Amino acid sequence: MSSQIKIIALVVTALTIGGGLLPMSLGLVANAQSPPTFSYASSYPVFTVTTGSGLLPTSNWNVFGAGAHGDNNWEDWIYQPLADADFMTGQLYPILAKNWTFADNNHEMIVNLRRGIVFYYNGTWSNGSNVVITWPFTSKDVLATFKDYFAVYGNPYNVTVTANGPYQVIFYSGTVNIPYDYYTILTTYILPWEQYGNLSSPTTAVISVPVGTGPYYLYKATPTQAYFLRNPDFWIPGRPFIPEISFIPATSNAYSYGLLAKGQAQWGGTGSTGSTPFSKLFTYANPTYYGGMASIGNGSGGQPSFLWINYEKLNYWPWNETWFRYALSIALNRTAISVGSQFGITTGAPPTSATFLPSPMEQEWINSSVIQEASTVDQYNVSGALSILESHGLKIVNGQLSFPNGTPLPAVTMINYEGFSDTFATSVLIANELKQNLGLQVSVISVPPSEMFTDEDAGQYDLIYWLTNAYSPYFVYDSAFIPPLEQLPNGTFVTNVTALNGTIYTDPGRWVPPQQFINLWIEAGETTNVTQLRQIYSAMAAILTKDLPAIPVVFDAYPRYEYETQYYVGFSTPLYFYTWNVEPWIEGNELMLLNIAPRPPGMTQSQMVAYTKAAWNDLTSFLYGTSNTATPQSLLNMLQPTTTTTTPPPPTTNTTTNHTTTTPPTTTPPPSHPGISAAEIAAIVVVVIVVVAVVAVVALRRR
Repeated sequence: MSSQIKIIALVVTALTIGGGLLPMSLGLVANAQSPPTFSYASSYPVFTVTTGSGLLPTSNWNVFGAGAHGDNNWEDWIYQPLADADFMTGQLYPILAKNWTFADNNHEMIVNLRRGIVFYYNGTWSNGSNVVITWPFTSKDVLATFKDYFAVYGNPYNVTVTANGPYQVIFYSGTVNIPYDYYTILTTYILPWEQYGNLSSPTTAVISVPVGTGPYYLYKATPTQAYFLRNPDFWIPGRPFIPEISFIPATSNAYSYGLLAKGQAQWGGTGSTGSTPFSKLFTYANPTYYGGMASIGNGSGGQPSFLWINYEKLNYWPWNETWFRYALSIALNRTAISVGSQFGITTGAPPTSATFLPSPMEQEWINSSVIQEASTVDQYNVSGALSILESHGLKIVNGQLSFPNGTPLPAVTMINYEGFSDTFATSVLIANELKQNLGLQVSVISVPPSEMFTDEDAGQYDLIYWLTNAYSPYFVYDSAFIPPLEQLPNGTFVTNVTALNGTIYTDPGRWVPPQQFINLWIEAGETTNVTQLRQIYSAMAAILTKDLPAIPVVFDAYPRYEYETQYYVGFSTPLYFYTWNVEPWIEGNELMLLNIAPRPPGMTQSQMVAYTKAAWNDLTSFLYGTSNTATPQSLLNMLQPTTTTTTPPPPTTNTTTNHTTTTPPTTTPPPSHPGISAAEIAAIVVVVIVVVAVVAVVALRRR
């Protein structure tokens, strides 16, 4: 067979799903609107993404592989989930799923899949041949994905997955948990069954070539740089606008910022800079076009972070008293802390509320009276703090906070990692404030990240300042305050004290919440009623404000995000902030990537904002099914040059990038694809301990 023949994997065949024989489609609907080309962008630099993170997994691209890859920024450009979720608001956008509904008292989530989508790859296959692959996306891929997913991460809610034809999948949960459905099942990357369908050990399997449905496919890669070309069979009409992406996983923050300053990268997600502002990191090189965000987008705060108190080790008076924790809280000058630790923001990042939720989420779910009450916990009032302590017999003796008998309170330690410049600086500033204002002896110890997280999980610390998860109040409260649970014979969930004192992944402070708090959290997991959820989350926030199990400090910088608008437009910025998924490592960043396009010569700032807004509205209209295209002619007109005399200057020479062609390799037929047995996933019986969704653990660990 000629090596130049392109073989499309759309042969007439049949597959067995759930015991029934289902014919596969004889063909797929081609993308009726190809992405446009922009001749004026021929001299623009290759759109390059950078982030201070690990090397690329050139020998194994298995998404389930234990240690197979140290950085997963690339996954969102190749693979797609059933839905994307906005990191700070929890807003869901249908991607591979056309829509979803619930039935059987929310035990069933019925997901209708989009038609006409393929898994695409064009390049060198594992056997050394050059191939073009177009595997059709059907329910079979969803079943194969979750067979592996549950095998690797467990199945805490006893979910079974069945197919009702090639384009409908039913997830049945033995224990109802809507947030798990939303933010784990819907947001998990769907993988091709041809590669993942019959793995005996998903974590050890070698996947030498990544094949996905996303806007790009991998062209070539080394451990330090990868190139991705536009998927010609991508299913969103007219998108993406950028034909090629380069990704550099910088080995240090300094290297990443150097690439941005030299114009060798156009999009970054690098943080941990302590008090050093963006102006000194990279925007000085081209202040007209270079921009960065830290903590604040359109006036909203970033990721909530706070000081956990380990109640297992500090379970003595006065640490176990609410009034003591309140005094510690109002003794902190949060403006000074944030100025000294969060990119040098002169006004300081907003304080973390005692609702323990990021600003966008708090405004959506918590009623105003609870928000107002929670704000009192953030007021800086040293004299008030001292008055509270003195009213309970505590006093400062020789500069040290002491018991009523004059004995100093035992010194305590706070752990963090000095490589995380922002959170470590915050830890030091908290310790200094508590010592200077209240005489409390707190020392900050730097430990390696792996040890830090192990100590956090095992309770081997006194204090720790760290950030929480997002997506919804359910996950924030779960990851921070819900202990391991056990179910009593009457169906009530209560704290599993034995597990709480062991190695856990939630409730790192070992706080035992009131039973009402646990009951409310369980209720929140069982309903899709928005009005009911607002009542539940407001009641939970009121309990946290009253008991104050941890001390809210300041929002950790999020998003930690850099961009340039000299050659490319469409970024989510304070000028038009449409999504929080702007850091390269945040799942769902493809939503912004699909908006980015070459900047036409002569485009003004107001025109740039108008384009960004229109591009986002057109994209979401298509995703929600209210428009048949994501790229109408009116949008393309906005990307036409308005002048021929203001072409941007040539790009800075990129010594890192030596890729000069985007021509796909010649192709030979793809290898034959192994069949798999009936994709029936049995429910996995597990000990009834409510656990946080895997996405929550990942978010807590990532920098």
